[in-house]
Amino acid sequence: MYFGQVKVIDSLNGILAHTITLDGKKFLKGRIISKEDQQYFIKNNINYLICAQLTQKDVHEDKAANILAKKFNNNTLALEKAFTGRSNILANESGLLVINEDKIRKFNKTSNSITIATLNNNSRVKKGEMIATIKIIPFSIKEKSIKSIEKINFKKSLYIHSFKEKKCALILTHSNKENIKLNNISEKRIKERLETLNCTIKLIKTCKHDAKDISGIIKHFIKTDVDLILILGSSAIVDIKDKIPEAIMNSGGTIIRFGMPVDPGNLLLLGKIQKKTIIGLPGCARSPSLNGFDWVLERVLSGNNIDNNDISAMGVGGLLKTINKREKNLVKDSKYKITNIILAAGQSKRMLKDNKLLIKINKQTMLEKMIFTSLNSNANNTVLVLGYQSDIIQEIIQNNNITTVINTDYKKGLSSSLQCGISALPDDCDAAIIILADMPNIDNQVINRMINSFNPNKNNSIIIPTFNGKKGNPILLARKFFPDILRVKGDKGAKDIILNNKKSILEIPQKDSSVLNDIDTKEDLSLYLKNNS
Repeated sequence: MYFGQVKVIDSLNGILAHTITLDGKKFLKGRIISKEDQQYFIKNNINYLICAQLTQKDVHEDKAANILAKKFNNNTLALEKAFTGRSNILANESGLLVINEDKIRKFNKTSNSITIATLNNNSRVKKGEMIATIKIIPFSIKEKSIKSIEKINFKKSLYIHSFKEKKCALILTHSNKENIKLNNISEKRIKERLETLNCTIKLIKTCKHDAKDISGIIKHFIKTDVDLILILGSSAIVDIKDKIPEAIMNSGGTIIRFGMPVDPGNLLLLGKIQKKTIIGLPGCARSPSLNGFDWVLERVLSGNNIDNNDISAMGVGGLLKTINKREKNLVKDSKYKITNIILAAGQSKRMLKDNKLLIKINKQTMLEKMIFTSLNSNANNTVLVLGYQSDIIQEIIQNNNITTVINTDYKKGLSSSLQCGISALPDDCDAAIIILADMPNIDNQVINRMINSFNPNKNNSIIIPTFNGKKGNPILLARKFFPDILRVKGDKGAKDIILNNKKSILEIPQKDSSVLNDIDTKEDLSLYLKNNS
Protein backbone atom coordinates (compact mmCIF):
# COMPACT_ATOMS: atom_id res chain seq x y z
CA MET A 1 0.00 0.00 0.00
CA TYR A 2 1.17 3.46 -0.88
CA PHE A 3 0.18 6.25 1.51
CA GLY A 4 0.90 9.91 0.95
CA GLN A 5 0.33 12.85 -1.33
CA VAL A 6 -0.77 12.14 -4.89
CA LYS A 7 -1.92 14.23 -7.80
CA VAL A 8 -5.70 14.34 -8.16
CA ILE A 9 -5.40 13.11 -11.73
CA ASP A 10 -3.60 9.99 -10.37
CA SER A 11 -5.96 9.38 -7.42
CA LEU A 12 -8.66 7.22 -9.08
CA ASN A 13 -9.78 4.35 -6.74
CA GLY A 14 -7.53 5.71 -4.01
CA ILE A 15 -8.82 5.95 -0.44
CA LEU A 16 -9.23 9.47 0.88
CA ALA A 17 -7.17 9.88 4.06
CA HIS A 18 -8.91 12.93 5.54
CA THR A 19 -12.41 14.42 5.32
CA ILE A 20 -12.63 17.35 2.91
CA THR A 21 -15.48 19.90 2.77
CA LEU A 22 -15.95 21.96 -0.44
CA ASP A 23 -18.89 24.33 -0.94
CA GLY A 24 -20.85 22.51 1.74
CA LYS A 25 -20.21 19.12 0.17
CA LYS A 26 -18.39 16.57 2.36
CA PHE A 27 -15.97 13.95 1.12
CA LEU A 28 -15.50 11.65 4.11
CA LYS A 29 -12.34 9.92 5.21
CA GLY A 30 -12.20 6.41 3.70
CA ARG A 31 -14.10 7.37 0.54
CA ILE A 32 -13.06 5.58 -2.66
CA ILE A 33 -12.23 8.33 -5.11
CA SER A 34 -14.27 8.21 -8.31
CA LYS A 35 -13.88 10.00 -11.66
CA GLU A 36 -16.65 12.42 -10.62
CA ASP A 37 -14.75 13.17 -7.40
CA GLN A 38 -11.61 13.91 -9.38
CA GLN A 39 -13.46 16.32 -11.64
CA TYR A 40 -15.02 18.11 -8.62
CA PHE A 41 -11.65 18.52 -6.90
CA ILE A 42 -10.01 19.91 -10.05
CA LYS A 43 -12.95 22.28 -10.57
CA ASN A 44 -12.39 23.59 -7.03
CA ASN A 45 -8.64 24.04 -7.55
CA ILE A 46 -7.65 20.98 -5.50
CA ASN A 47 -4.66 19.46 -7.27
CA TYR A 48 -3.23 17.14 -4.61
CA LEU A 49 -4.77 14.71 -2.09
CA ILE A 50 -3.53 12.61 0.81
CA CYS A 51 -4.74 9.12 0.10
CA ALA A 52 -3.94 5.41 0.25
CA GLN A 53 -3.53 3.30 -2.87
CA LEU A 54 -3.80 -0.47 -2.56
CA THR A 55 -1.84 -3.17 -4.37
CA GLN A 56 -3.11 -6.65 -5.30
CA LYS A 57 -1.73 -8.08 -2.03
CA ASP A 58 -3.56 -5.53 0.10
CA VAL A 59 -6.95 -6.27 1.70
CA HIS A 60 -9.26 -3.29 2.22
CA GLU A 61 -9.91 -2.42 5.89
CA ASP A 62 -13.64 -3.26 5.76
CA LYS A 63 -13.11 -6.59 4.07
CA ALA A 64 -10.34 -7.46 6.50
CA ALA A 65 -12.46 -6.52 9.54
CA ASN A 66 -15.35 -8.68 8.29
CA ILE A 67 -13.06 -11.67 7.72
CA LEU A 68 -11.46 -11.41 11.15
CA ALA A 69 -14.77 -10.87 12.98
CA LYS A 70 -16.07 -14.13 11.51
CA LYS A 71 -13.20 -15.93 13.25
CA PHE A 72 -14.88 -15.18 16.58
CA ASN A 73 -18.44 -15.91 15.53
CA ASN A 74 -20.56 -18.48 17.36
CA ASN A 75 -24.24 -18.90 18.20
CA THR A 76 -24.05 -16.48 21.14
CA LEU A 77 -22.73 -13.58 19.05
CA ALA A 78 -23.93 -11.32 16.23
CA LEU A 79 -21.64 -9.45 13.82
CA GLU A 80 -22.16 -5.99 12.37
CA LYS A 81 -20.99 -5.29 8.84
CA ALA A 82 -17.70 -3.42 8.91
CA PHE A 83 -17.53 0.31 8.28
CA THR A 84 -14.36 2.43 8.24
CA GLY A 85 -12.35 -0.65 9.15
CA ARG A 86 -14.44 -1.49 12.21
CA SER A 87 -16.63 -4.54 12.82
CA ASN A 88 -18.62 -4.57 16.04
CA ILE A 89 -19.44 -7.83 17.79
CA LEU A 90 -22.77 -7.88 19.65
CA ALA A 91 -24.35 -10.18 22.21
CA ASN A 92 -26.91 -12.45 20.60
CA GLU A 93 -28.36 -13.31 24.00
CA SER A 94 -28.24 -12.04 27.56
CA GLY A 95 -25.86 -13.64 30.03
CA LEU A 96 -22.28 -13.68 31.26
CA LEU A 97 -19.52 -12.87 28.77
CA VAL A 98 -16.59 -15.24 29.25
CA ILE A 99 -13.38 -14.34 27.43
CA ASN A 100 -10.30 -16.41 26.64
CA GLU A 101 -7.87 -13.65 27.54
CA ASP A 102 -4.83 -15.50 26.19
CA LYS A 103 -6.45 -15.71 22.75
CA ILE A 104 -7.34 -12.00 22.77
CA ARG A 105 -3.74 -11.11 23.67
CA LYS A 106 -2.51 -13.42 20.91
CA PHE A 107 -4.80 -11.73 18.38
CA ASN A 108 -3.54 -8.26 19.32
CA LYS A 109 0.12 -9.37 19.15
CA THR A 110 -0.22 -10.61 15.57
CA SER A 111 0.13 -7.16 14.02
CA ASN A 112 0.00 -3.54 15.16
CA SER A 113 -2.47 -3.00 12.34
CA ILE A 114 -5.04 -5.44 13.73
CA THR A 115 -6.83 -4.86 17.04
CA ILE A 116 -9.70 -6.16 19.10
CA ALA A 117 -11.07 -4.43 22.20
CA THR A 118 -13.52 -6.21 24.50
CA LEU A 119 -15.55 -5.69 27.63
CA ASN A 120 -14.09 -7.02 30.87
CA ASN A 121 -14.04 -10.77 31.29
CA ASN A 122 -17.12 -12.09 33.10
CA SER A 123 -19.15 -8.98 32.28
CA ARG A 124 -22.90 -9.29 32.52
CA VAL A 125 -24.39 -8.33 29.14
CA LYS A 126 -27.77 -7.84 27.51
CA LYS A 127 -28.86 -9.06 24.08
CA GLY A 128 -27.85 -6.50 21.44
CA GLU A 129 -25.10 -4.95 23.59
CA MET A 130 -21.69 -4.43 21.95
CA ILE A 131 -19.17 -6.70 23.64
CA ALA A 132 -16.15 -6.27 21.35
CA THR A 133 -14.94 -4.32 18.33
CA ILE A 134 -12.37 -5.25 15.72
CA LYS A 135 -10.55 -2.32 14.17
CA ILE A 136 -8.09 -2.32 11.29
CA ILE A 137 -5.78 0.63 11.96
CA PRO A 138 -4.56 1.49 8.43
CA PHE A 139 -6.72 1.52 5.31
CA SER A 140 -5.60 -1.98 4.40
CA ILE A 141 -3.55 -4.90 5.61
CA LYS A 142 -1.49 -7.56 3.82
CA GLU A 143 -3.08 -10.90 2.98
CA LYS A 144 -0.35 -12.68 4.93
CA SER A 145 -1.43 -10.92 8.15
CA ILE A 146 -4.94 -12.34 7.77
CA LYS A 147 -3.61 -15.80 6.94
CA SER A 148 -1.45 -15.86 10.07
CA ILE A 149 -4.52 -15.20 12.22
CA GLU A 150 -6.67 -17.71 10.34
CA LYS A 151 -4.42 -20.49 11.67
CA ILE A 152 -5.64 -19.78 15.23
CA ASN A 153 -9.03 -20.99 16.50
CA PHE A 154 -10.93 -18.08 18.08
CA LYS A 155 -14.38 -19.70 17.85
CA LYS A 156 -15.21 -19.56 21.58
CA SER A 157 -12.79 -16.87 22.68
CA LEU A 158 -15.85 -14.67 23.22
CA TYR A 159 -18.77 -16.68 24.55
CA ILE A 160 -21.96 -15.70 26.35
CA HIS A 161 -23.29 -18.12 28.92
CA SER A 162 -26.98 -17.43 29.37
CA PHE A 163 -28.62 -17.54 32.79
CA LYS A 164 -30.49 -20.83 32.72
CA GLU A 165 -33.64 -21.11 34.82
CA LYS A 166 -32.62 -22.35 38.27
CA LYS A 167 -34.20 -22.82 41.68
CA CYS A 168 -32.84 -21.43 44.90
CA ALA A 169 -33.39 -22.04 48.61
CA LEU A 170 -32.83 -19.25 51.15
CA ILE A 171 -32.02 -19.52 54.85
CA LEU A 172 -32.38 -16.38 57.00
CA THR A 173 -31.28 -16.44 60.62
CA HIS A 174 -32.34 -14.27 63.53
CA SER A 175 -31.15 -13.58 67.07
CA ASN A 176 -33.98 -13.65 69.61
CA LYS A 177 -36.46 -12.56 66.91
CA GLU A 178 -34.74 -9.17 66.65
CA ASN A 179 -33.99 -9.52 62.96
CA ILE A 180 -37.44 -10.41 61.62
CA LYS A 181 -38.00 -6.99 60.01
CA LEU A 182 -34.48 -7.00 58.58
CA ASN A 183 -35.09 -10.49 57.17
CA ASN A 184 -38.20 -9.25 55.35
CA ILE A 185 -36.11 -6.59 53.66
CA SER A 186 -33.33 -9.12 52.96
CA GLU A 187 -35.76 -11.53 51.32
CA LYS A 188 -37.10 -8.77 49.07
CA ARG A 189 -33.63 -7.62 47.99
CA ILE A 190 -32.38 -11.15 47.24
CA LYS A 191 -35.54 -12.01 45.28
CA GLU A 192 -35.04 -8.90 43.13
CA ARG A 193 -31.40 -9.84 42.49
CA LEU A 194 -32.20 -13.44 41.55
CA GLU A 195 -35.10 -12.59 39.25
CA THR A 196 -32.80 -10.60 36.97
CA LEU A 197 -30.74 -13.78 36.57
CA ASN A 198 -33.68 -16.07 35.71
CA CYS A 199 -33.58 -17.67 39.15
CA THR A 200 -36.47 -18.04 41.60
CA ILE A 201 -36.56 -18.67 45.34
CA LYS A 202 -38.48 -21.92 45.76
CA LEU A 203 -37.95 -22.42 49.49
CA ILE A 204 -37.41 -19.98 52.37
CA LYS A 205 -36.73 -20.94 55.98
CA THR A 206 -35.86 -18.85 59.02
CA CYS A 207 -34.17 -20.09 62.16
CA LYS A 208 -32.04 -19.07 65.10
CA HIS A 209 -28.45 -18.10 64.37
CA ASP A 210 -27.30 -21.48 65.59
CA ALA A 211 -25.17 -24.09 63.78
CA LYS A 212 -27.47 -26.98 64.71
CA ASP A 213 -30.64 -25.21 63.53
CA ILE A 214 -29.02 -24.04 60.28
CA SER A 215 -27.64 -27.52 59.61
CA GLY A 216 -31.09 -29.07 60.05
CA ILE A 217 -32.55 -26.82 57.34
CA ILE A 218 -29.58 -27.42 55.01
CA LYS A 219 -30.11 -31.20 55.27
CA HIS A 220 -33.77 -30.69 54.38
CA PHE A 221 -32.90 -28.52 51.35
CA ILE A 222 -30.36 -31.05 50.06
CA LYS A 223 -33.19 -33.54 49.52
CA THR A 224 -35.13 -31.09 47.30
CA ASP A 225 -34.59 -30.14 43.65
CA VAL A 226 -33.05 -26.74 44.35
CA ASP A 227 -29.80 -25.90 42.55
CA LEU A 228 -28.46 -23.30 44.96
CA ILE A 229 -28.64 -22.70 48.72
CA LEU A 230 -28.13 -19.18 50.10
CA ILE A 231 -27.63 -18.37 53.78
CA LEU A 232 -27.85 -14.82 55.14
CA GLY A 233 -27.09 -14.62 58.84
CA SER A 234 -28.29 -12.11 61.39
CA SER A 235 -24.61 -11.49 62.00
CA ALA A 236 -21.78 -11.63 59.47
CA ILE A 237 -19.50 -14.65 59.04
CA VAL A 238 -16.23 -13.57 60.64
CA ASP A 239 -14.30 -16.84 60.83
CA ILE A 240 -14.11 -20.21 59.11
CA LYS A 241 -15.29 -21.75 62.42
CA ASP A 242 -18.30 -19.42 62.74
CA LYS A 243 -21.90 -20.69 62.93
CA ILE A 244 -22.71 -20.82 59.20
CA PRO A 245 -19.52 -22.61 57.99
CA GLU A 246 -19.87 -24.98 60.96
CA ALA A 247 -23.42 -25.79 59.87
CA ILE A 248 -22.31 -26.43 56.27
CA MET A 249 -19.58 -28.84 57.33
CA ASN A 250 -21.90 -30.58 59.82
CA SER A 251 -24.27 -31.14 56.88
CA GLY A 252 -21.59 -32.97 54.91
CA GLY A 253 -20.53 -29.98 52.85
CA THR A 254 -17.10 -28.53 52.07
CA ILE A 255 -15.85 -24.94 52.18
CA ILE A 256 -14.32 -23.88 48.86
CA ARG A 257 -13.49 -20.34 49.93
CA PHE A 258 -14.11 -17.98 52.81
CA GLY A 259 -13.32 -14.31 52.23
CA MET A 260 -12.98 -12.62 48.85
CA PRO A 261 -10.84 -9.71 47.59
CA VAL A 262 -13.89 -7.68 46.59
CA ASP A 263 -15.21 -4.72 48.58
CA PRO A 264 -18.08 -4.64 49.38
CA GLY A 265 -18.43 -8.40 49.69
CA ASN A 266 -15.32 -9.43 51.65
CA LEU A 267 -17.19 -11.75 54.05
CA LEU A 268 -18.60 -14.15 51.43
CA LEU A 269 -18.38 -17.92 51.83
CA LEU A 270 -18.55 -20.40 48.95
CA GLY A 271 -19.20 -24.07 49.58
CA LYS A 272 -20.47 -27.28 48.04
CA ILE A 273 -22.89 -29.94 49.31
CA GLN A 274 -23.15 -32.93 47.00
CA LYS A 275 -23.76 -31.22 43.64
CA LYS A 276 -25.40 -28.12 45.09
CA THR A 277 -23.63 -24.79 45.48
CA ILE A 278 -24.02 -23.09 48.85
CA ILE A 279 -23.19 -19.44 49.51
CA GLY A 280 -22.90 -17.72 52.87
CA LEU A 281 -23.86 -14.14 52.07
CA PRO A 282 -22.14 -10.93 53.19
CA GLY A 283 -24.37 -8.24 54.69
CA CYS A 284 -24.09 -6.15 51.52
CA ALA A 285 -26.33 -8.70 49.79
CA ARG A 286 -29.17 -6.67 51.35
CA SER A 287 -28.13 -3.67 49.27
CA PRO A 288 -29.16 -3.29 45.60
CA SER A 289 -25.70 -1.87 44.83
CA LEU A 290 -23.11 -4.00 43.01
CA ASN A 291 -21.03 -6.15 45.35
CA GLY A 292 -18.94 -9.33 45.42
CA PHE A 293 -22.00 -11.54 45.85
CA ASP A 294 -23.20 -10.43 42.39
CA TRP A 295 -19.98 -11.62 40.75
CA VAL A 296 -20.14 -15.04 42.37
CA LEU A 297 -23.88 -15.41 41.75
CA GLU A 298 -23.51 -14.58 38.04
CA ARG A 299 -20.85 -17.27 37.63
CA VAL A 300 -22.92 -19.88 39.38
CA LEU A 301 -26.20 -19.14 37.59
CA SER A 302 -24.58 -19.00 34.15
CA GLY A 303 -23.26 -22.53 34.63
CA ASN A 304 -19.62 -21.52 35.00
CA ASN A 305 -17.52 -23.36 37.51
CA ILE A 306 -16.06 -21.11 40.19
CA ASP A 307 -13.25 -22.12 42.53
CA ASN A 308 -10.74 -20.66 44.97
CA ASN A 309 -8.46 -19.41 42.18
CA ASP A 310 -11.34 -17.66 40.40
CA ILE A 311 -12.23 -15.72 43.54
CA SER A 312 -8.58 -14.87 44.22
CA ALA A 313 -8.35 -13.33 40.75
CA MET A 314 -11.26 -10.96 41.45
CA GLY A 315 -9.04 -8.63 43.46
CA VAL A 316 -7.94 -6.64 40.41
CA GLY A 317 -10.94 -4.40 39.82
CA GLY A 318 -12.50 -5.65 43.04
CA LEU A 319 -12.73 -2.25 44.74
CA LEU A 320 -16.37 -1.52 44.00
CA LYS A 321 -16.77 1.29 46.49
CA THR A 322 -14.50 4.31 46.63
CA ILE A 323 -13.76 6.92 49.24
CA ASN A 324 -13.54 10.53 48.17
CA LYS A 325 -9.85 11.41 47.90
CA ARG A 326 -10.35 14.52 49.95
CA GLU A 327 -11.44 12.49 52.96
CA LYS A 328 -8.97 9.57 52.80
CA ASN A 329 -6.57 10.91 55.38
CA LEU A 330 -9.38 11.73 57.76
CA VAL A 331 -10.90 8.28 57.49
CA LYS A 332 -7.64 6.57 58.37
CA ASP A 333 -7.59 8.28 61.76
CA SER A 334 -11.15 7.32 62.66
CA LYS A 335 -11.40 4.86 65.58
CA TYR A 336 -14.91 3.71 64.64
CA LYS A 337 -16.55 3.04 61.28
CA ILE A 338 -19.40 5.48 60.77
CA THR A 339 -21.85 5.71 57.85
CA ASN A 340 -23.96 8.74 56.95
CA ILE A 341 -27.55 7.94 55.94
CA ILE A 342 -29.18 10.75 53.95
CA LEU A 343 -32.98 10.47 54.00
CA ALA A 344 -34.34 11.87 50.74
CA ALA A 345 -37.45 9.82 50.02
CA GLY A 346 -40.17 12.30 51.05
CA GLN A 347 -42.84 13.83 48.81
CA SER A 348 -42.25 17.53 49.64
CA LYS A 349 -46.05 17.92 50.15
CA ARG A 350 -45.80 21.36 51.73
CA MET A 351 -43.83 22.64 48.73
CA LEU A 352 -46.87 22.02 46.51
CA LYS A 353 -45.68 20.85 43.06
CA ASP A 354 -41.96 21.33 43.61
CA ASN A 355 -39.50 18.68 44.81
CA LYS A 356 -37.49 20.82 47.18
CA LEU A 357 -34.46 18.54 46.96
CA LEU A 358 -34.03 19.38 43.27
CA ILE A 359 -34.21 23.15 43.73
CA LYS A 360 -30.88 24.70 42.78
CA ILE A 361 -29.00 26.91 45.20
CA ASN A 362 -25.87 28.51 43.74
CA LYS A 363 -25.79 26.06 40.77
CA GLN A 364 -26.18 23.04 43.06
CA THR A 365 -29.36 21.23 44.07
CA MET A 366 -30.19 20.98 47.75
CA LEU A 367 -29.60 17.23 47.64
CA GLU A 368 -26.26 17.59 45.86
CA LYS A 369 -25.18 20.00 48.59
CA MET A 370 -26.02 17.46 51.29
CA ILE A 371 -24.17 14.69 49.45
CA PHE A 372 -21.14 16.95 49.08
CA THR A 373 -21.26 17.71 52.81
CA SER A 374 -21.47 14.02 53.66
CA LEU A 375 -18.60 12.99 51.38
CA ASN A 376 -16.39 15.71 52.84
CA SER A 377 -17.02 14.60 56.40
CA ASN A 378 -14.99 12.01 58.33
CA ALA A 379 -17.65 9.34 57.81
CA ASN A 380 -16.50 6.17 56.08
CA ASN A 381 -19.51 5.77 53.78
CA THR A 382 -22.66 7.50 52.59
CA VAL A 383 -26.01 5.79 52.00
CA LEU A 384 -28.67 7.78 50.11
CA VAL A 385 -32.30 6.71 50.57
CA LEU A 386 -34.63 7.74 47.73
CA GLY A 387 -38.34 7.19 47.19
CA TYR A 388 -40.54 9.91 45.68
CA GLN A 389 -39.35 10.73 42.13
CA SER A 390 -36.36 8.42 42.60
CA ASP A 391 -36.02 7.90 38.82
CA ILE A 392 -35.75 11.65 38.20
CA ILE A 393 -33.34 12.17 41.08
CA GLN A 394 -31.07 9.31 39.95
CA GLU A 395 -30.72 10.89 36.51
CA ILE A 396 -29.53 14.11 38.14
CA ILE A 397 -27.53 12.68 41.04
CA GLN A 398 -24.85 10.36 39.72
CA ASN A 399 -22.08 9.77 42.27
CA ASN A 400 -20.04 6.57 42.48
CA ASN A 401 -18.92 7.40 46.00
CA ILE A 402 -22.34 6.75 47.56
CA THR A 403 -24.67 3.77 47.95
CA THR A 404 -28.19 4.51 46.74
CA VAL A 405 -31.22 2.50 47.95
CA ILE A 406 -34.85 2.92 46.92
CA ASN A 407 -37.64 2.95 49.50
CA THR A 408 -40.71 1.75 47.60
CA ASP A 409 -42.79 2.21 50.77
CA TYR A 410 -41.89 5.87 51.29
CA LYS A 411 -45.56 6.85 51.69
CA LYS A 412 -45.65 4.89 54.97
CA GLY A 413 -43.51 7.52 56.67
CA LEU A 414 -40.03 8.28 57.94
CA SER A 415 -39.50 4.90 59.61
CA SER A 416 -39.63 3.02 56.28
CA SER A 417 -36.81 5.19 54.86
CA LEU A 418 -34.79 4.86 58.03
CA GLN A 419 -35.09 1.08 57.86
CA CYS A 420 -34.02 1.03 54.21
CA GLY A 421 -30.91 2.99 55.12
CA ILE A 422 -30.06 0.76 58.10
CA SER A 423 -30.47 -2.36 55.94
CA ALA A 424 -27.93 -1.06 53.43
CA LEU A 425 -25.17 -0.42 56.00
CA PRO A 426 -21.84 -2.26 55.74
CA ASP A 427 -21.34 -5.28 58.00
CA ASP A 428 -18.64 -3.55 60.01
CA CYS A 429 -20.54 -0.30 60.61
CA ASP A 430 -20.30 0.84 64.27
CA ALA A 431 -22.80 3.69 64.06
CA ALA A 432 -24.97 5.62 61.61
CA ILE A 433 -25.61 9.36 61.37
CA ILE A 434 -29.16 10.07 60.22
CA ILE A 435 -29.18 13.18 58.02
CA LEU A 436 -32.32 14.89 56.72
CA ALA A 437 -31.78 15.99 53.12
CA ASP A 438 -33.75 19.21 53.57
CA MET A 439 -31.25 20.77 56.03
CA PRO A 440 -28.68 22.30 53.63
CA ASN A 441 -27.13 24.55 56.30
CA ILE A 442 -25.62 21.53 58.01
CA ASP A 443 -21.89 21.40 57.28
CA ASN A 444 -19.28 18.66 57.59
CA GLN A 445 -17.92 20.13 60.84
CA VAL A 446 -21.19 19.31 62.63
CA ILE A 447 -20.90 15.71 61.42
CA ASN A 448 -17.21 15.48 62.34
CA ARG A 449 -17.84 16.68 65.90
CA MET A 450 -20.47 13.97 66.31
CA ILE A 451 -18.09 11.32 65.00
CA ASN A 452 -15.29 12.48 67.30
CA SER A 453 -17.66 12.39 70.28
CA PHE A 454 -18.93 8.86 69.65
CA ASN A 455 -17.66 6.40 72.26
CA PRO A 456 -19.90 3.42 73.06
CA ASN A 457 -17.48 2.37 75.83
CA LYS A 458 -18.42 5.57 77.72
CA ASN A 459 -22.10 5.07 76.84
CA ASN A 460 -21.97 7.95 74.34
CA SER A 461 -24.09 5.90 71.94
CA ILE A 462 -26.59 8.57 70.84
CA ILE A 463 -25.13 11.91 69.76
CA ILE A 464 -27.47 14.88 69.25
CA PRO A 465 -26.48 18.46 68.30
CA THR A 466 -28.32 21.25 70.15
CA PHE A 467 -28.78 25.01 69.93
CA ASN A 468 -29.94 27.03 72.93
CA GLY A 469 -30.96 23.81 74.65
CA LYS A 470 -33.12 22.55 71.74
CA LYS A 471 -32.32 19.18 70.20
CA GLY A 472 -31.69 19.20 66.43
CA ASN A 473 -30.45 17.05 63.57
CA PRO A 474 -28.56 15.04 62.39
CA ILE A 475 -28.55 12.25 64.99
CA LEU A 476 -25.92 9.55 65.54
CA LEU A 477 -27.10 6.11 66.64
CA ALA A 478 -24.82 3.24 67.67
CA ARG A 479 -25.12 -0.20 66.09
CA LYS A 480 -26.86 -1.65 69.16
CA PHE A 481 -29.95 0.44 68.31
CA PHE A 482 -30.29 -0.86 64.73
CA PRO A 483 -32.68 -3.73 65.67
CA ASP A 484 -34.87 -1.19 67.50
CA ILE A 485 -34.98 1.02 64.39
CA LEU A 486 -36.17 -1.92 62.30
CA ARG A 487 -39.19 -2.28 64.60
CA VAL A 488 -40.32 1.37 64.37
CA LYS A 489 -43.58 2.07 62.51
CA GLY A 490 -45.12 5.20 61.02
CA ASP A 491 -43.59 8.65 60.73
CA LYS A 492 -41.79 8.77 64.10
CA GLY A 493 -38.25 8.08 63.09
CA ALA A 494 -36.01 7.42 66.09
CA LYS A 495 -37.93 9.53 68.67
CA ASP A 496 -38.98 6.62 70.87
CA ILE A 497 -35.47 5.15 70.83
CA ILE A 498 -34.09 8.48 72.07
CA LEU A 499 -36.76 8.81 74.80
CA ASN A 500 -36.11 5.27 76.05
CA ASN A 501 -32.31 5.62 76.17
CA LYS A 502 -31.68 8.99 77.81
CA LYS A 503 -28.60 7.74 79.67
CA SER A 504 -26.90 6.98 76.34
CA ILE A 505 -27.35 10.51 74.96
CA LEU A 506 -24.55 13.00 74.57
CA GLU A 507 -25.65 16.50 73.53
CA ILE A 508 -23.25 18.70 71.56
CA PRO A 509 -24.05 22.45 71.72
CA GLN A 510 -23.70 24.35 68.42
CA LYS A 511 -22.81 27.98 67.72
CA ASP A 512 -25.74 28.55 65.34
CA SER A 513 -29.25 27.32 64.61
CA SER A 514 -28.43 25.31 61.46
CA VAL A 515 -29.17 22.04 63.29
CA LEU A 516 -32.75 23.22 63.93
CA ASN A 517 -33.65 24.58 60.51
CA ASP A 518 -35.14 22.39 57.81
CA ILE A 519 -36.92 23.55 54.64
CA ASP A 520 -40.53 22.43 54.49
CA THR A 521 -42.43 25.34 52.92
CA LYS A 522 -41.95 27.92 50.18
CA GLU A 523 -41.51 30.51 52.94
CA ASP A 524 -38.66 28.48 54.44
CA LEU A 525 -37.08 28.22 51.01
CA SER A 526 -37.39 31.95 50.30
CA LEU A 527 -35.71 32.78 53.59
CA TYR A 528 -32.92 30.30 52.92
CA LEU A 529 -32.34 31.62 49.38
CA LYS A 530 -32.26 35.19 50.72
CA ASN A 531 -29.54 34.26 53.21
CA ASN A 532 -27.49 32.06 50.89
CA SER A 533 -27.61 33.66 47.44
